[in-house]
Amino acid sequence: MKWTTLLLSAWFAGAAVLYADDDQKPSGDQREGKTKEGRKTNSSPARAEWEKRREQLEKMTPEEREAKRQELKGRLEKRICDLRSKATNGIITPQEKRELERREQVLKRFEQSAPGGVKGERAEPKKPAAPAPQ
Repeated sequence: MKWTTLLLSAWFAGAAVLYADDDQKPSGDQREGKTKEGRKTNSSPARAEWEKRREQLEKMTPEEREAKRQELKGRLEKRICDLRSKATNGIITPQEKRELERREQVLKRFEQSAPGGVKGERAEPKKPAAPAPQ
């Protein structure tokens, strides 16, 4: 009985040492570094960058804004075209498929918004014509 207990405790101690190496969690510094890296690659520009862009937009003339809008729309349409061709050829990845869906939604909103209109103002969606009285 004594030998069995000793043998089992030695076996459990050895197993605990082996598994302890596999379960190491990242330290606080490593976790913070990964978080910051993720924010850089997956998030939108920092607040300062947004402020800078907004100031540049306010300084533009209406013609410059429209030109910039057309440039952005052209790039958006080009990327959508590339993704649609990938989808047609069957070589689109799930990530690209989500990107295509999102970009199509952005393009739809882009086309609904009033060019040169007031900030936040969008064109009203077309309503179906009422049936003619009989």
